[in-house]
Amino acid sequence: MKKITIQDVAKELNLSRNTVAKALNNSDTVAYETRYVVVKKAYEMGYTKLSPVVINDFKIKDRMEKTKTVVVFARRELSTFWNRIIMGISDELNKNNCRLQFNFISEEDEAGHILPLDMQTDMSGIIILSVFSKSFLELIIKKDVPVVFLDGPSNVHEISNLGDMLVFEGYNSTKILTEHLINQGMKKIAFIGDTSYCRTIKDRYEGYLAALNEFGIAPYEQFVINKHVEHKYYRQEEIAAVLDKLTNMPEAFVCANDDIAKDVMLWLKKRGIKIPEDVAVTGFDDKEEAELLTPALTTVHVGNQRMGRRLVQILMWRMENMNLPKEIVIINTEVVIRESSVKKR
Repeated sequence: MKKITIQDVAKELNLSRNTVAKALNNSDTVAYETRYVVVKKAYEMGYTKLSPVVINDFKIKDRMEKTKTVVVFARRELSTFWNRIIMGISDELNKNNCRLQFNFISEEDEAGHILPLDMQTDMSGIIILSVFSKSFLELIIKKDVPVVFLDGPSNVHEISNLGDMLVFEGYNSTKILTEHLINQGMKKIAFIGDTSYCRTIKDRYEGYLAALNEFGIAPYEQFVINKHVEHKYYRQEEIAAVLDKLTNMPEAFVCANDDIAKDVMLWLKKRGIKIPEDVAVTGFDDKEEAELLTPALTTVHVGNQRMGRRLVQILMWRMENMNLPKEIVIINTEVVIRESSVKKR
C-alpha cells in the first residue's frame, strides 16, 4: 500500500502543500475550518503522522457534527426523587454522544395544550418522565421519532402504540410487603394510593390485594383508599382529609410511595399513635430520606440512576430498530425492611 504524504493530501484537497503542512501541525495561521477539513481528509486517506493533539481535535469536531438531541418531558413539580433518574439519563446520553434538552410541563400547559417554545428542535428521541393525557402526548410526540415512557396510565394500552415503556416492578414487591405484615399477625391492613393515576400504583394495589387473598383476608372497605383525588394523595391535606374520616385505625398502612407514607406517619404522630407499635407503615421508592425518617421507613428500592440509564439504552436500541413491535420493560425492585413495619413483641 502506498504511503500517504502531505503532497497527496494537498492534491486531493486542491490546497498548497504549505497550507496542508501547517494545518496538520494545528497552526493558528490556518483557519480552524480549513484545519478540520485537512485533518479529516488526512485521517480518511490513512496519513500516519497526525499528532495526538490534532487527532483529538479532529475527533471532537467529528463528534459535535454527529450529536443527537434527546428531549425529556416532565411535570414541573418533580421532587428530589427524580434527581438520580435525570442524572442517569444525562450520563448515558453523554456516553452515546447525545445532547439533553429538558422541558418542564405545568398542569395548565397540559390542560390548555400549550406546547414548549422550543418544540421545533430537531429531536432524535423523546423520553417522557411523567404521566400525561393521551391528547397532550399526541401533540408533543413527533412522527418517526422514537419515544420511551417511564411508567404510563393505569390502562397502558391507551398509549402502547406511541412508544416503548419502562416500569418499576410493583406487584410482587408490594405483595411481599403485605405478606410481611400479615406474617406478624396483622389483618386490618389499609392501602392508600390513587390507582387511577398510573400503571405502577395500580400494580402495587393489585399486589396488596393478592397477598390478602392468599391468606384468606377480605379487605376492609374503609381501609382501601384508592379513589382519584386531585393531587393523587401527594398533598398532606389530602392525606388528612381521608384519614380523619376513619372510624377506627388499621393495624398497618401499605402506601403507594414514600411521599404518601411520610405524610401518613406525620398524621399518626400528631395524634399520638405510635409507629410501628400501634400502626405499621410501608412505602415504595426508597427515597434518600426514607432511612432518615423516625422510625426508618420500610420501602422498596427501585435504583433510580440505573432506571435513568436504562431509559436511554432502550431509546438508543429503538433508534436502530424502528420497525420492531413496541415493548414494555419491567425492572426488578428490592424490598427493604426497616423499623416502621416491624411491631415490637
